[in-house]
Amino acid sequence: MWHLVSDTSSDLYTVEGGEGVFDFATIPFSIRIGGKEYMDDENINIDEMLTANENHAEQAQTSCPSPEEFGEKFRAPGPVIAFTISSALSGTYNSACIARDMILEEEPDKQIAVIDSKATGPEEAMLILKARDLILAGTPFAEIESALNQAAAKIHTIFALSSYRNLIKSGRVSRLIGFIAGHLGFWGIGIGSDEGEIVIRGKARGEKSMVRFLVDEIARIGLAGKEILISHCMNSESAQLLKKALEERFEGIRVAIMATRGLDSFYAERHGLIVGF
Repeated sequence: MWHLVSDTSSDLYTVEGGEGVFDFATIPFSIRIGGKEYMDDENINIDEMLTANENHAEQAQTSCPSPEEFGEKFRAPGPVIAFTISSALSGTYNSACIARDMILEEEPDKQIAVIDSKATGPEEAMLILKARDLILAGTPFAEIESALNQAAAKIHTIFALSSYRNLIKSGRVSRLIGFIAGHLGFWGIGIGSDEGEIVIRGKARGEKSMVRFLVDEIARIGLAGKEILISHCMNSESAQLLKKALEERFEGIRVAIMATRGLDSFYAERHGLIVGF
């Protein structure tokens, strides 16, 4: 039995098609807002968490999974492939690597790969689904690890934010600029850099302009393949609008939509979109 493991920034709860071949598990981040901690598991109330963040003046804190939590999953018999949010954004990748090294000291022949997605959300999910397909095709462990690292370097991430609260709290955007942009209906458009960091690309006023900006930017960067995955934070309408625009622009692509889990909802904020392509 193979084991696929990810932190909850992948936005996935389950991975279909693995019955009897592999299982899939996620390890949650935690989000502390004021005096309350929200665990990013299947029981999190995302609307409550977002409302708390919107009403809290100070910057909230997020905590990544510990090496011990990864180690518990890594000890299961059989090959293990773990996926994490960008190492440039979190210590999760480092936690997973520490856990891998600890297990390999105990079991030198154990097969454990830790994949730095260099992103979050849909790009991480796309890598997990690629791993599924490779496992089901009977691909050897070493070839899968190599293919996933190569794919992580090719897949891109772009996002659109309609709220600037977290950017303001973190000092990335001034309070005045954030207030004006928010009240004038501007979306902030950003990308994940090759180093896995967040880079603001521009702004668009209104939903239709935001969708055009995203489609044009994706065309400029170039698709890594025929798959595009959109994560949305309580905004299926804009996600569907973007899906339609992408299908009209790029022939033969497959566009899927999913909702963000807790961590990506916290960072994308209400109505935000994250696109892997």
